[in-house]
Amino acid sequence: MRFSQIYIVLTVTIFGLVACSESPRPAAVIDAVDAIQESSSVDWVLTNGQILTVDAEFSVVEAMAIDDGKIIATGSDAEIAGLAGTETKLTNLAGQTVVPGLIDNHMHFVRSSKQWYREVRLDSVKSRVEALALLALRASELPEGEWVVVNGGWIFAQFQDNSELFTAAELDAAVPNTPVYIQEAYSRAFVNSAALNAAGVTKNTVLEGRGSIQKDAEGNLTGELVGGAAMGLVTAHIPAVSDAVWDSSLLATTQGMHKMGLTTVYDVGGNTVTPEFYNAVERIADRGDLTMRVFYSLNGQNSPADSAEDIIAAMQNNNPDNESLRFAQFGYGEQVYQPMRAGPARPGSAPWELSDEHKEDYRNILIAAIDNGWQTNEHSHVDAKIQTTLSVLEEINQTRPVGELRMTIAHANGISKESIARARNLGMVFAIHGTSRNTTPEAAERNGRAGMRVPPIRTIEQMNGIWGLGSDSTTVASPNPFHSIGWAVSGRSASGDVTFGETVSRESALTAHTRTNAYLLFREGALGSLEPGKQADFVILNRDYMTVPVEEIENLFSTMTVVEGEVVYSD
Repeated sequence: MRFSQIYIVLTVTIFGLVACSESPRPAAVIDAVDAIQESSSVDWVLTNGQILTVDAEFSVVEAMAIDDGKIIATGSDAEIAGLAGTETKLTNLAGQTVVPGLIDNHMHFVRSSKQWYREVRLDSVKSRVEALALLALRASELPEGEWVVVNGGWIFAQFQDNSELFTAAELDAAVPNTPVYIQEAYSRAFVNSAALNAAGVTKNTVLEGRGSIQKDAEGNLTGELVGGAAMGLVTAHIPAVSDAVWDSSLLATTQGMHKMGLTTVYDVGGNTVTPEFYNAVERIADRGDLTMRVFYSLNGQNSPADSAEDIIAAMQNNNPDNESLRFAQFGYGEQVYQPMRAGPARPGSAPWELSDEHKEDYRNILIAAIDNGWQTNEHSHVDAKIQTTLSVLEEINQTRPVGELRMTIAHANGISKESIARARNLGMVFAIHGTSRNTTPEAAERNGRAGMRVPPIRTIEQMNGIWGLGSDSTTVASPNPFHSIGWAVSGRSASGDVTFGETVSRESALTAHTRTNAYLLFREGALGSLEPGKQADFVILNRDYMTVPVEEIENLFSTMTVVEGEVVYSD
């Protein structure tokens, strides 16, 4: 542990020595002294803590001073205490651990905000009994006519007492009168009888489209709906949300995520997202009530994107904002061009391929992105697709350097060492996501323990690739950053079983969820670490991140979350 990184404190301390010297005072000293002279004291001093600055040396300090929403100094208690005045807020951390505000590099934030108020998050729940109790509690809190929903992020294997499928009868016993809709990722859902009745679904309902309405041996509905067509029969009847309710729900979303330690999210669009989702965030931002830093991509959900020409026009007619710090749009993706889409490779699936015509369209799209300053965020699970992206970018790079745009490979599941090296040489970054935390032991075994190897973050790190850590939440994974961090360090899935072999150190995982993500978002000068001059975004944890057992990292939470020097959450 080294207690260092003093900034203004050291310049003030040595001012007398510098003033007596015959040599000119350094500019940094002059600026620091001027800053102190203009203000009799700083706004906030925190002492007696273990502050993980997550700077380039991963320095640990005891104290930190904040003024006007920014970090003024970090150092020892003795160094920082001298900055306090009669108006300074003083906080004795009593040994608590402080980390930078956590940044999620890939989240479907706006989609989750619409229904958060009626939602139950099961991400951290280890007991089926507790899960059912939470459903009942939420039903009791909602007005008549509302629904209780669970929009993914969990797996049955996480329930240690009973991991069998939910049944309508079981859900009826827990929540008899309020419709309940529980979605597991994108593949299936489970509902109670009230939901089936509200949707008019009976055992005689004929499903049009792929999927099934599951029945038992007697032909009665079990409550399980498989596939989008079956799920849609019920979701179409979930009540619409007014703007006022939506605004309230969005505020509840940010509070829930602040408790997890999140201060910044990057929203990448997604299914069902339309411009009105971003309008909701803008309403809150215009009121001055947006406590989360929300960045979002230009994508097919908020701009025309039916063809390569539409995508190119959108890039030409909009401007990426790489400077604003509260609510801004930059980047294009997560899916840049639909013909490029490739899902996870599965045994027996057809090999991924792209026609020459679509490859030329893709090349023109990337040229437009580079010429107009758009970082692309490419959803990539299959190495053949990644290699195609790299080949096109390598060709373009000969006349249009791409390194400064920090083009992003998202997910990177299945990426080869060759592709890692090629991407690194292009200055690309890897947005890794904790979705593999929801890999079951059975799935890992069925795929030849493939779950132990993807995404290969340790290999990327060893090959000097730049990688950040996010969630891809909230449907396929948990939005809780400590779930992703715990997975990256321990290799444990939500079930508690080790299903991932490319683990990294605690320092690397925390850096990936803070400082590296700030770089990925072009905000490394203001966010991502607790260094003088940066925004005062930080989290006080309930336990020591550096010493808590690795299997308990996922249980860490915030006791206080601060954005720009303002407390936005406190337990």
